[in-house]
Formats: sequence, C-alpha cells, structure tokens
Amino acid sequence: MIAALLALSLAQGAQVQATKLDQLAQPSPEAAASAPKAVSVVLDCQIASKALTDCKAVNEVADLSVVAEAIRMAGGVAVPDALADSGRRIRIRMNVAP
Repeated sequence: MIAALLALSLAQGAQVQATKLDQLAQPSPEAAASAPKAVSVVLDCQIASKALTDCKAVNEVADLSVVAEAIRMAGGVAVPDALADSGRRIRIRMNVAP
C-alpha cells in the first residue's frame, strides 16, 4: 500500500515538473518580440596556421560594428588539422546579434 502511494505521488510529481519545464522552455511572446534579430555576415578569410586571418565582409552590412564583431568571432573559429597551413581562402557565415 505504501509503495502504491509512493508510486502515485512520484508519477504526479513528474507530471507537474514536466508541465513546468514545458512552460519554461517556451519563450513568452514579449521576449520573442523584443529579442534582437541576428545579422548574417559572410566573411572571406585566409586559412593560416590553424586560424582564420585576413577576413573581409563579402555581403553588404549597414552596421560596421556588426562586421567587426563577426571578424572577431571568426578569429576564434577552430580550423581542422587537414586545412591548417593550406593557405586557402574560405567563406564563412557568422550570425551576429546587434
């Protein structure tokens, strides 16, 4: 009998927690409307020594601070060993929240 009550209470508690988690997982309409839209910046970069260097924006972006942030972010991109020191140029898209 005690085991049945314990199982019942645990089952009800799990349902309540799932409902609360579902509510927390969904952003409120106000938060979704006020969230800044990310700006896509396409960069053309040189691969040198496991890093991206000499990055330049290929697409038109009105805000130069967004381009600067995209270039800063590209500096932290890990380059695979197979491409390191290849000297190739690649294009990479960075999504930057203004």
